[in-house]
Amino acid sequence: MKILITGSKGFIGKNLIDALNKKGGYEIYEFDIDTPAEKIEEYTKDCDFVYNFAAVHRPKDVSEFDKTNHVFLEDLLDCLKKNNNTCPVLYTSSIQATNGSDYGNSKLAAEECMFNYEKETGARAIVYRLTNTFGKWATPNHHSVVATFCYNANRNIPLTVNNRDVEMHFYYIDDVIESFVNQLDNKEKPADDGIFYLDEKCVYHVTLGRLADLITGFSEGKAPETDDDFENRLYFTYNSYKE
Repeated sequence: MKILITGSKGFIGKNLIDALNKKGGYEIYEFDIDTPAEKIEEYTKDCDFVYNFAAVHRPKDVSEFDKTNHVFLEDLLDCLKKNNNTCPVLYTSSIQATNGSDYGNSKLAAEECMFNYEKETGARAIVYRLTNTFGKWATPNHHSVVATFCYNANRNIPLTVNNRDVEMHFYYIDDVIESFVNQLDNKEKPADDGIFYLDEKCVYHVTLGRLADLITGFSEGKAPETDDDFENRLYFTYNSYKE
């Protein structure tokens, strides 16, 4: 099975490639910002599944939101159409898609593009709205507060918390990747709105204060003493940021 992954060098891309390589049996076409543009034309000729993770979160120019999060997707789908390839396409959107921000608007436009593509071609369009996701290989000061806290705590940089009572909702990267891999066999079902979310049991509700306290404790040598799933996964993530 030939799988095209855009944004292949990013947080989610690297974790998915790692999981697929461990599973075996896949030929992976990797595409990232430094890949020659013409490779998209080549890869879309015979790929059997597409994961589109290409995205920007904090660009220097707000126009980059639409260019990368939306227009790139349109170009990718156009290449598939040109090559008469109706393989499934998975797009990672965000729970921020409806918040009216430049980032959210770019994600919402991409979602609409996906559903229009499905109607036009009959290809399976898979749209996930992800919440904050943590785990190994997330970039500090970019992907999530967990990555930033883990990176800083490992380097004795004080953790900054403006409001300890703010509740965050997190997915763990392994749960996200498991759901994405299941899509290869069409094992997941969307919500009533046609969009995919992880099961509620995969959502961790954690205040910033507790998050900071746990990670600070790890830096002081306090390993998790309970069977708490979140704490153990957070501890593994913390250790992945050691120098």
